This record gives sequence, C-alpha cells and structure tokens, in this order.
Amino acid sequence: MEASEQETLERLRQLRDELRLRRAMQAELAALEDELCTSNRFFPRTNILSWVDAIAPMVTRTLPSGSTLYRARIVAKAQEDRFFAPVYHALEDALGAFARDGERGLDNESFAEAYLQLEIERLESGLPMPDFDVFKRKLAPFQEKGWWGFGQDESDAAPSDVTGNGRINPKGISYLYASSRKGTAALEARPVISQMVSIAEVVLCEEVTLFDLTRNVFADDESASEETRMFRKILAHYFSKPNYSGDSAYLVTQYISEYVKGRIETSTGLRFDGISFSSSLDRKGTNYVVFDTSERRKYQIVASSIERVTDMRGTLSTSLPMDDAAIRALMNGSL
Repeated sequence: MEASEQETLERLRQLRDELRLRRAMQAELAALEDELCTSNRFFPRTNILSWVDAIAPMVTRTLPSGSTLYRARIVAKAQEDRFFAPVYHALEDALGAFARDGERGLDNESFAEAYLQLEIERLESGLPMPDFDVFKRKLAPFQEKGWWGFGQDESDAAPSDVTGNGRINPKGISYLYASSRKGTAALEARPVISQMVSIAEVVLCEEVTLFDLTRNVFADDESASEETRMFRKILAHYFSKPNYSGDSAYLVTQYISEYVKGRIETSTGLRFDGISFSSSLDRKGTNYVVFDTSERRKYQIVASSIERVTDMRGTLSTSLPMDDAAIRALMNGSL
C-alpha cells in the first residue's frame, strides 16, 4: 500500500471511530432520558456524570461583576395601557385635548386622532402647525432609563410556587433565566411579531462562575482526551437543541444541571453559580441560568424597557423609554 493510501486509510479509520464514539454517547444520553422518564427519576445507572466531571475544567467560565444580562417577559395586550397611560396623561396638557365625551383618557389611537384634529383646526384657522419640540419637552421624562416595563420584583425569577419545568430547573425550583442580548431574551419569551415585551437589565454584583457549554465548543483541547472533547460537543448541542417534546425532554438537562449545582464540587473541587448554553432561537445569543435567586444572589435588576418585536430574528423597536422615532410613531397612531 502506498503512503498516500495508508494516510487515507488512517484518516477514514479515525473518522469511523469518531462516529462510533459520537453514536455511543448519544445513545447514552437517550438511555438516560428514557430511564429518567420511565423507571428511575433520581438515581439512574449512567456514565454521564463521570463525563460531566471530566469536562468541568474545560467549560469553567467567569463573568465579571458589572456584566449586564437581559431578561424578557411578554406584555399582554390588556397590560399595555398600564405602561403607556402616564405618557398619554402627560400629552393631554400639550394637546389641550381630553377624553372623548369625558369618559376616558387618551390612548394610542385617540391621541393620534386628537393630534390630527388639532393640526386640521390650526390649518383651517391659518395658525402655525404645533411645534414638535413642545411634545418632546412633555415626553422628556419618558426618555430616561428607568422602570418602563415590569418592576424589579416582576422582572426577577418567577416565585417557586408558580415555577414550571424549564430546561434547567425542575418544577417548583426557581432560577433566573437571562440572555446575552435583548433580542435573544425577547425570542426566548416566545412572542409573536408586533407583540410587546418587557426587557429587564440584570447587572451582576459579584463575579459569577458558569458551567459554560458555549466556550470553545469546537476547539481542540490537547489536555483532554478525544472522548472528553467529543462529549463536550455533544452535551453543548443537547442543551441548546429546541424542545418539541414537552417537559419530559428537559429531564436530562435538569438532572445534569442539578448535579452541577449541588454535587459536582465533591468530585471535582469546582463550584458553579449557574450554566450557560447557546440559544436555540437566536444563533447570535447565549442563555444564562443563575441558580441562586435568594437574598444572597449575585445580581441586581436595575431597569426595564418596553420593546416591540418586529421579526423572528430578534429585531426590536423600543417604545419606552422613548426616542424621536417613538414620539413620531405615537403621533401617527403606530406605536
């Protein structure tokens, strides 16, 4: 056999062995999922945890104090007036127009109608058009960073008594889910196009150590075995894949996450505050889950905004706090 043929043969054998190893690990994860679903919820017979121990040094990542994450909540249609009512109250003085028939204050459509009627009357009387700057001055307080969406408590992790099963948490155990980008956070809330979401800014008050399944996922690590590198890739994909199967599809990720949270320190000496993984809904985004949501927590929620989702790529249009574009949208009834 010629040298080139021998080289090709070795490369093919290596690829075959990698495929066999990948298939074996995927089968192990599938077996664990089946056992957790059907026969042994708490103490399954599996090699998975030894592999989790092996990759732990490779996936340890620290987010520094001061880092900003984002957390989104859907704004129901009935809740929109709650957030925008102060804006319309401020504009009533500027317009000199109040509720129709005295029954209610201005809303988005009635403000636009009142503004247009004022323009018509001024044109008919030969008076100058209303000065846009007048409205900007009235809306100046709404252009500053603040609590324009849900408040601090409402933007935090859900209370345990209403916490359902999540990718990382079992039912009844409250963790903070956040994202690296506003758009990612919005998509993770599962909105529809044109729906509004409240996006909170989450600032880390202390350094946070993560079991990071995004870091150098496809990079070689000469200090690790081929088996360990392969498992890191497979587990990263497993945590990030979309869930089409309901709560049962979360059993393996919950099981591994609980191990990382509470028991991995015993075997590795490493302690983790949370887990990070790639978003299945936004290729540019990373999701973060912080385990501790008690009063000792290492984060603070500092502000919120109201954003409208314009497409399913995570493009957002900010409604509150307002900029000039938002003010003009308000005036034509399209906010």
